[in-house]
Amino acid sequence: MAFCDFVVRFNPSTDSPLNLTKRILYSVIIKRLKAKKPTVCFIGGDSGEGKSLSSLTLMKILLECQGLNIKDYVNDINVYTPIEYPKKIDALLNINKSKENERLKKVNVICVHEAREVVKAKNWYSFINTAISDVNAMSRSIKRLAIFIVSQFIRDISTDIRYTLNYYMIVRRPKGKKARLYINVLWKDDRDLEKPKLRKRKLSGYLVYPNGKYRRFVPQYLELSQPDKELVEIFENQDREAKVSIIRRKIDKLIKEMTIDMDLKNTKLNSMVDYYSTNTENLSLIGKQYKNKWRIKPDIRKMHDLTKKEAQDFEIQLNKKLKEKGIIEDGS
Repeated sequence: MAFCDFVVRFNPSTDSPLNLTKRILYSVIIKRLKAKKPTVCFIGGDSGEGKSLSSLTLMKILLECQGLNIKDYVNDINVYTPIEYPKKIDALLNINKSKENERLKKVNVICVHEAREVVKAKNWYSFINTAISDVNAMSRSIKRLAIFIVSQFIRDISTDIRYTLNYYMIVRRPKGKKARLYINVLWKDDRDLEKPKLRKRKLSGYLVYPNGKYRRFVPQYLELSQPDKELVEIFENQDREAKVSIIRRKIDKLIKEMTIDMDLKNTKLNSMVDYYSTNTENLSLIGKQYKNKWRIKPDIRKMHDLTKKEAQDFEIQLNKKLKEKGIIEDGS
């Protein structure tokens, strides 16, 4: 059986691969929304493959196709932590009918980024399923949205909620090349009514050439360029600020629970060192590793209300603890 997910015009002599990518994405996502069908896409891939930046590029393309500039909406359409979700989804759906929400009237995409580094795995699993359920329920009657769920594992989504997914996307980034987006269409195999199964197949459609001929096209993958430096910086700063604010509250709670007999400054620094050396997946949020030492970013010092001297002491203690644990090599 030949499936048809898209029909787009293509002139090989004038159209670039990017032009074709834009038309295919517009056809399979925006046209679906215009047909009054909400669209839910799972974006998976190994750590470091570029899932978040690829989702940013995806939304940039979809908004540009509708005459919108993503830089005006970066913080509105990206959910960095679960606690932001209700406010942002309400604003996009214009539930409160405020002037601020009116600004988002034409915006129809939202991305929920993986945040398991700041919430427990069980809570993350529960949140993801609730988020998808919300969009499926509310956007049908209020406003059609394309929601992108970024997570490493499809098992983060419960079996019954998986049946509501429309596309299963995987991001891979070969060394020295652009990120590649592999798109599969999800469908329900109910030939056995007692045991229906979720299946996937490759995205497929037709290209219409200038001579009017149709040619079947099954893209192996769509190549995505990294967003421009300014957009990446806006996104990463907002992502880091949202997540570090949660971490800061956790550290403040830890400080209150500590009974070490020392002054507040040292208690705070010790709490921060203990937290980050234990939760090493959060290290990339606060700084970068240079050879055998971690250096924290200037804005993180401000977020944790550290003086310059306290920040230096924190770096020294953190690196000492990481070396003791064998997380980084002792180059001294």
